[in-house]
Amino acid sequence: MKLPSALVNFGAFCKRNHQQLVAGLITFSFSLGVLGLRENGAFKEVELWVYDSLMRSQLHEPQDRRVVIVEISEADIQDFSKLYGERWPISDRLFAKLINQIAVAKPAAIGIDKYLDLPVLEGRNELVAAIKKAGNVVNAKFIATVAGRSGVDPAKDLEQISAYGYVNLPTDKGALVRRASIVGDSGSFAFEIANLYLQKLHNKSIEFNPEAIQFTAGKRIIPRLTTNYGAYRKEDDSGYQMMIRYRGKARSFEHIRATEVLEGRVAPEKLRDRVVLIGVTAESLKDSFPTPVSVDEEVMYGVEIHANIVSQLISSTLDDRRFIQVWSNELENIWILGWAIAGGAMAAFIAHAGKNIGLLSIFAGGLVWVSYFAFGQSLWIPLFPALLGLISANVLVMAYQLAIQQSERKVLMGLFSRHVSKELANIIWSNREKFLQEGRITGQEVYVTVLFTDMRNFSTAAEAQAPGETLNWLNNYLGTIANEVLAYGGMVDKYIGDAVMAVFGVPIPHSNEVERTRDAQSAVAASLAIARKLAEMNEVWVAQGLPPVSTGIGINSGLVIAGSLGSSERLEYSVLGDAVNVASRLESFNKEVDGGPHHILISEETHRRLDNNFQTEFVGKFALKGKTQETGIYRVLDIQKKTNQLSSTGLAENK
Repeated sequence: MKLPSALVNFGAFCKRNHQQLVAGLITFSFSLGVLGLRENGAFKEVELWVYDSLMRSQLHEPQDRRVVIVEISEADIQDFSKLYGERWPISDRLFAKLINQIAVAKPAAIGIDKYLDLPVLEGRNELVAAIKKAGNVVNAKFIATVAGRSGVDPAKDLEQISAYGYVNLPTDKGALVRRASIVGDSGSFAFEIANLYLQKLHNKSIEFNPEAIQFTAGKRIIPRLTTNYGAYRKEDDSGYQMMIRYRGKARSFEHIRATEVLEGRVAPEKLRDRVVLIGVTAESLKDSFPTPVSVDEEVMYGVEIHANIVSQLISSTLDDRRFIQVWSNELENIWILGWAIAGGAMAAFIAHAGKNIGLLSIFAGGLVWVSYFAFGQSLWIPLFPALLGLISANVLVMAYQLAIQQSERKVLMGLFSRHVSKELANIIWSNREKFLQEGRITGQEVYVTVLFTDMRNFSTAAEAQAPGETLNWLNNYLGTIANEVLAYGGMVDKYIGDAVMAVFGVPIPHSNEVERTRDAQSAVAASLAIARKLAEMNEVWVAQGLPPVSTGIGINSGLVIAGSLGSSERLEYSVLGDAVNVASRLESFNKEVDGGPHHILISEETHRRLDNNFQTEFVGKFALKGKTQETGIYRVLDIQKKTNQLSSTGLAENK
C-alpha cells in the first residue's frame, strides 16, 4: 500500500529534524509542568518572596505630606502615667482631649485606629461631644471573618455622629500584609478616610461602577484581586481587595507623639487640611505586622499600614499614582511558555555549550531587568516561573543534546579513534552533522588515495622467534606503519594480518583538486617515510639475530564509496571500490616487477598528481590481476631534492 505523499514528506521531515522535535517536546512538556505546578500554588511563596524583593527595591517615593500619624508610643504610655496619672487604656476624658486638640487645627479627616465600643473610665460624654464637634471622625470596627471569633461593632452613641470603617487586614503566610480589602459589606477604615478627605478638600470621591463591579480612583481603575491573581492561587477574594503599594519602610509617614498634641506643643499648621490617623506604635500593645518592605525582624504598626492604603487611594485619585496590577492568567501563561521555549530553543540550536550558557545568562539577566522595570511601572509579572522555565528547559534540552552527542561521539570515536590522528578525530567530531545519521556514517562517493603495504618474508621472521615475541615484533612493525600514516594525515583503514590498508582523503571529503593532489602526495611521502623507518628497524632486528624484512607498497587514487559497515553492535568505517582493488593489486605486483629500492608502485592516476615532487620511473602498462584494461605503473625512488621538499610536518599542517 502506497502512503500519501504528504505523510511521506512529513515522515522525512521528522527523520531529518528528530533532535529538534524531541527538544521541542521536552520544552513543551516541561512548560506544561511549570504551568501546572503554578496553577496548584507550588510557586506561591517563592513568587511572593520575589514580589517582596521587588517592592523593597522600588521605595524611592517622597513622603506623602497629606497624611500624618499621631502615635501612642511606649514613651507616651509612660507619660500618660506621669502627666495625667492614667495607665493604658487611657480614659475617654483624656482621649476626648486628644481629639479636641487635633480638631482645633482643622484637619481634613481624623481616623481613630482604636476601638471605642466600650466606655473607658470616666468622660464618655466628653468623648462623644468631642467626636461630634470635630465632625470628620472615622472610627474603627472589626468584622469577624473566622468562626468562633467576635467582631467589634460600632458604639451606639458614636454611630450616628461619626463614620465607621473596618480595620481587618488580609494576611498571607507569616501574618504578612501585602493586600488590603477596601470594600466589603461596607467601606474599610482607609477607604472611608480617603473618601472623606477627597470630598472635603477636592470635591471628589472614589467612584463605583456597578455594571463592571469596579472602583475608580481618579482616572485609574482599582485592580481587584481575584482568586487567581499573580502568584495567588485559589485565594480568598472576598470583598474588594487590592495589592498595597507601600511608600516606604516603617515610619515613612510623619509621626507626632500624642503627648505633644495633648500638651499643645504641636503647631496647628502641622495638622491642618491633612489626614490625621491616631493609632498605637507601642510594641507592648502588639498591633504590628510584617510587610513586604520589612527586613529581618522589622514590623509595621497597623496605623502605618492604614496610612499607606489611605495614601494610595488619595494619590491615585489626585496624582494618577499607579496601582499594582497583573496580566490576565492567559497572558501570564503565554509569557512563561515563551521564556521556556526560548530556553529550549537556545539549547537546541546553539551546539557550543559556552555560547549557550553565555546567551542564557544574557536572557536571564534581561528577564530580571524587564521584571524590575515593569514593577517600577507597577506591573507585577511572573519572574520566578519564567526564569525557572527559561533555565530548566535550557538545561534539560542541553542534557538531552549532550546525551545525543555522547552517543554520537561514542559511535564516531569508536569508528575513527584507532585509525586517525587525534587532531583529525576532533575535526571529524566538529563536522559530524555532515555525515553522521542515525548512529552510522552515511555512504558517500569520495575521491581518495589508497595505500596498501604487505610484509614479504613474515613466515621466515616468525620462525626465528617464540610466538609471544612474534606478536610483539609484529605489533612494533604495524605500529611504525600506522604512526607514519597518521603523521601524514592518513587514516588506517584496517589491518589484514601483516598487511595494512590506509586511506588519504577521508573521512572529511576533499572536493577540490588542490586537496586531492595533497592527499596523493601525502600518501607517497608516507610510503617513503615507512620505507626509511623499516630500514632503521631492520638494522636493529639484524643485530638481534632476526632476519631483515621487506615491504611492498601499492598506491592508487580514484573514486570510492566511504561509509560504515557492519551491524549496530559492531560498526567499522571503510572504503570500497575499484580504486581500492587497484592499490591492492599494485602492492602484489611488486613480486612480479622491480618496485625500486623501496618497493613502492603507484598508478598513473596518482603519478599525475605528484607535480614532480618525487623521483619516479615509468615501469610500463600492465593488465593487473582481475583487470582487462592496462594500468600505467610507476616506481617511486625518492623525494626530489628541492626547496618545496615535502615533510611529514608540512603535510600534516596542510591537512
